[in-house]
Amino acid sequence: EEEEEEEEEEPKVVKKSKMELLSPEGENAIGSILEEYLCIHDTDEAVECLQELYGKGHPKELVNEEVVRKGLMLALDAGPEESLLIGKMFSSLLERKVLEGVDSAKGFCDVMADLADIAIDVPKAPQLMASIIEHLLEKRLLDKKVIGEGVQQVCDESEAMGKHFEAVKALLAQ
Repeated sequence: EEEEEEEEEEPKVVKKSKMELLSPEGENAIGSILEEYLCIHDTDEAVECLQELYGKGHPKELVNEEVVRKGLMLALDAGPEESLLIGKMFSSLLERKVLEGVDSAKGFCDVMADLADIAIDVPKAPQLMASIIEHLLEKRLLDKKVIGEGVQQVCDESEAMGKHFEAVKALLAQ
């Protein structure tokens, strides 16, 4: 009887990122593109490399989400200057329609879901993340609905972290 009950139970849905579906080759290429950008600050080169990835059959939505996720992790780990650079790169890629607002917002939400853990090692991570999101929302480059869900999750988890997102919440309310 217990076995039957176990079989009938619905499996628990665990929110997993689509990034698991991106090939290791794609993930490695994205890491290289981002590291090169942080060294030489050449957005045109980043655009060209991302378009090559799309041309090799890597799904654009997965590449976009991973670019944002990995770019944020690199930037938050490195510090304020790198966060500013990555924010500028995201802005340029979104304006050029290389990245899509919804996919990018999903990448932000992936990182925001782990922000409490990230903040243990990088205390300024919430502040840096909020400033990047704020800049992109001011330019109307991110999907408000998707970002709003991620911001709400952060604010629900921690009042202290939520304080860093007050300006973001104000932009989302507009």
